[in-house]
Amino acid sequence: MRKYEMLAILSAETDNQEEESERISGVINNLGGNVLKKDLWGKRQFAYPINKKTEGFYVLFDFELEPSQTFELRRVLGLRPNIYRQLVTVQE
Repeated sequence: MRKYEMLAILSAETDNQEEESERISGVINNLGGNVLKKDLWGKRQFAYPINKKTEGFYVLFDFELEPSQTFELRRVLGLRPNIYRQLVTVQE
């Protein structure tokens, strides 16, 4: 298992961002990973519009996952309409 960090930008129009972040944690757990920490940054303005929206809800995840599962994680999260962007990076 390798340690990763992921920043996800959720729709600010979603009723419950905490619930959506729990769904992301569930996806990580279903892929055999383990969420170590979840930090809700709150609603922030974008530097440029994304899907004609100007603000989003930022969530930072620290988790462990097999390297072979990161592609599947990005694929599954990319299909979610309430997730505008996600960036997965390896922690040293």
